[in-house]
Amino acid sequence: MSTSGFEMFRLVKPDEADSEVSQIYDEICRLKDPRWLGPLFGFFAHVPGLLRGFWELQKRLEVLDGHISRELTNRIAMVCAVASDCPRCVNFHKTDLVHRMELDEYEVEKLHDFENADLPEAEKAVFRVARKLTLNEQLSDEEFQALREHGFDEPAIVEIVSVALLESGFARHASVLARFEDGMDWPAQHTPSAEYRSVIDR
Repeated sequence: MSTSGFEMFRLVKPDEADSEVSQIYDEICRLKDPRWLGPLFGFFAHVPGLLRGFWELQKRLEVLDGHISRELTNRIAMVCAVASDCPRCVNFHKTDLVHRMELDEYEVEKLHDFENADLPEAEKAVFRVARKLTLNEQLSDEEFQALREHGFDEPAIVEIVSVALLESGFARHASVLARFEDGMDWPAQHTPSAEYRSVIDR
């Protein structure tokens, strides 16, 4: 969090939201958990249509059933957070995987260095594509072919790419723009953990 004289960008807090934004906030809390109504949503809430659009995309990719498992899409999100070197995002997705998706914490830690972890090769193929998209590195024909060889068809590949683009964009926001926001005033009950709060408060 910046304290260097910049004017903070005011986030739309849950108790300040108008009826349209409140409806979206309520759905996020209902479908995920109140702890996952993080400050990012308060940024987009200044334009309710954008808030709804980003939430609908996240909901479609990470909550509702799709062409790949929602566990895998949320693991992709963690890989993107790690690649972006965003501590706030890493904490958010780690907490989400452990508490909402009920994954073992040891298994989640493997995503920090998935290449050297004992993970299925199919997952590694997915994570390589997600990491390259996050880092803006050129993808190869071989990487797309590897996805197909592991059983991912075109709709599945679209979801893999989409969640990587979405979450890497969110991670860039958190690592670059969030220091100009009044995230310290975001309600603690709408953040996933105390560790997440400590990252906001820096």
